[in-house]
Amino acid sequence: MIQIRIQNILGIFTPIIFFYIIISLGWKNFRFFSSEIMLGIVLILSILHLFILLRRKKNIKNDYKSMIFLSFFILMIFIFFSIGKIFFYNNGKITNDIKISLLISLILYLLVRITYFMRMVYMKINNPAFIFIISFIFLSFLGSFLLMLPESTVKKISFIDALFTSTSAVCVTGLVVLDTSKDFTYLGKLIILSLIELGGLGILTITSFFSYFFRDGFSFKEAIFVSNFLNTKTTSNVLSLAVRVVMFSLTVEIIGALLIYFSVRNKNIIEFDSPLFFSIFHSISAFCNSGFSTLSQGLYSKSVRLNYLLQIIVSFILILGGIGFNILFNFFTYIWLTIKKFFYKIFRDEYFHYPANIVTLNTKVVVITTFYLLLFGTIFYYINEYNFALLEHSSFHGKLVASFFSSATSRTAGFHVININNLTTVTILFTIFLMWIGASPASTGGGIKTSTFALALMNIISLSRGKNRLEIQKKEISSESIRLAFSIVMLSLIVIYIGVLMIVFLDPKQNILSIIFEVFSAFSTVGLSLGITSSLSNGSKLVLIFLMLLGRIGIFNVMIGLLKKNKISSHYYYRFPKGEILIN
Repeated sequence: MIQIRIQNILGIFTPIIFFYIIISLGWKNFRFFSSEIMLGIVLILSILHLFILLRRKKNIKNDYKSMIFLSFFILMIFIFFSIGKIFFYNNGKITNDIKISLLISLILYLLVRITYFMRMVYMKINNPAFIFIISFIFLSFLGSFLLMLPESTVKKISFIDALFTSTSAVCVTGLVVLDTSKDFTYLGKLIILSLIELGGLGILTITSFFSYFFRDGFSFKEAIFVSNFLNTKTTSNVLSLAVRVVMFSLTVEIIGALLIYFSVRNKNIIEFDSPLFFSIFHSISAFCNSGFSTLSQGLYSKSVRLNYLLQIIVSFILILGGIGFNILFNFFTYIWLTIKKFFYKIFRDEYFHYPANIVTLNTKVVVITTFYLLLFGTIFYYINEYNFALLEHSSFHGKLVASFFSSATSRTAGFHVININNLTTVTILFTIFLMWIGASPASTGGGIKTSTFALALMNIISLSRGKNRLEIQKKEISSESIRLAFSIVMLSLIVIYIGVLMIVFLDPKQNILSIIFEVFSAFSTVGLSLGITSSLSNGSKLVLIFLMLLGRIGIFNVMIGLLKKNKISSHYYYRFPKGEILIN
C-alpha cells in the first residue's frame, strides 16, 4: 500500500520537479538550489522511481512500465555522462556543458512523458485531426517558452519573437525575425534543432514510434488514428511504419551530417563554433526542409556560397525529405526486388517473380512531377538569372549547381545560395509559383503538394479534351481525389489572399510584392524571404504564425478537426436529385 502511494506521488511530482529544474537551469536568477544539488535530486528520483517500479511488478500496465524504463534510460545516460565528466575531467566542478546536457536530458524525459500522455488522449478522442492540430500548437508554445529562457538567448527577446521562431521551427518553415547565429546561444540552437526534428517528423509520428515500445496490445481504433497521422490508408503494420519513418530519417540525417562535415572540414568557416555541429544542424534542417542555418546569411554566407559540393549534398538531402516517406519506401522496395531478381537469375539460375505493379501510381505521379519541376526550375533559374543573381558564380558548373539548388530549395527548404534581393521580378514570380506547389504528400515539406498540382493540371487537360473522367496510365482517378485536389487549390489561394490583405492593412508601407512573397513562403512553409520579416509589426508576425501553422497542419485537417462530426450522419444513406448549374 505504501509503495502504491509513493509511486503515485512520484508519478505526479517528478515531472513537476524536473520542470522546475529546467526553469532553474535556464534562468540564472530563479534558483533555490545549486547545480550540484539539482543533479543529486535528479539522480535520487531516478533511482527511487526505478526501484519501486522493479519491486512492484503486478497491476502495472506493460505500456506504462515501458514508458518509465525508456524515459529514465534516456535520463540515466546523460546523468552517467555528467557524473563521469565531473569526476574524471572537471575535477569535481559542474561546467556549462554539463548543465546543458542535463537540461536536454530533462526536456527529452518530459517529451517522452508527453508522448505517452498524448497516446492516452487520442485514445479518448474520436478526432485524430484535432489531436494533430493541438500537437503542433502545443509544440509551438512549449518551444517559445524554452527559447525565452535567458540561457537560450544572448539578449532578452519578446514573446512574439520567441513564438515566431518556435512556430517557424516546428512548422519547418525557416522564416526568422532574429539572427539564429548571433541572437541564440548554443542551448538556444539545440532547442531550435529539436523543434525542427519534432516538427518535421511530427510529434504524433514520434508518439507512434514510442508506442512501439509502450504498447500493451494495439487496438483497431488506435491503428486508424496512427494511419491518419502517417497519411496512409492501411491500418496494418502502422507501428512498424512509424519505426521505419523515424529510423530512416535518422539514418539519412546521420549520413548527410557526415557528408556535410567532409565538405566543410577543411574550409575556413569562422561563423560557427564546430564543423560537426554545423554539419548535424544543417543535415537535420535540410532533411526536415526547415531552412534554418547557424550562419547569419545562411548558405549564402561568403564562407560557403561557392562550396558547390556542399550545395549538391544539401540539395539531395532536402529532396529526400520532401519527396515523401511512402514514395521512398515504395521506390526502395522496387530497387530491392530488382536486385533480388538479378541475383536469382545470375547466381541461382532461377526466375524471381515479384508482385505486379510494385511501383504504385502515386509514386509515378509524384516522382515524374518532382523531376520535371526540378528540371524546368533549374533551366529557368539558369537562363533568367545568368546575367543577374548568378553573376558571382563564374564557372558553368557553378551556375548550374546554384540553379539546381535554387530550383530544389524554392519548393521546400528555404536555403539560398544566390542573393534573393538581386532576383528579377519574373524570377520572383516564378519562385512564388514553386513555393506554392511545395513538396510531396507525407513528407516534411509544405505547399499544396506535387500530386495535388499534377491532378488539378491533368484534370484541366482531360476536360479540355472533352473527357468526363480523369485517366492516368490506364487507371481512373476517383472523383473524391479530384474534388480534394481542386478544394486544396482554392482554399490555399483564399487563405493566402486573406493573409496578404491583412498584412497590407497592418503594414501599408511595405512593398506589395515582398508581402505576397512572404505570405506564400509562410503558408507553404518554405522560408525564403525578400528581407522584410524582422521589420513587420507584431500583428503581421501573428498573421504569418497563423499561416505557418495552417500550411504545416494542412487547411483540410483544420477544417476536418473543427467541423467533422464524430457520429455518422444519416445523410450518407440517401441522395438528392441532381441539379445543374451553368458554368461557362
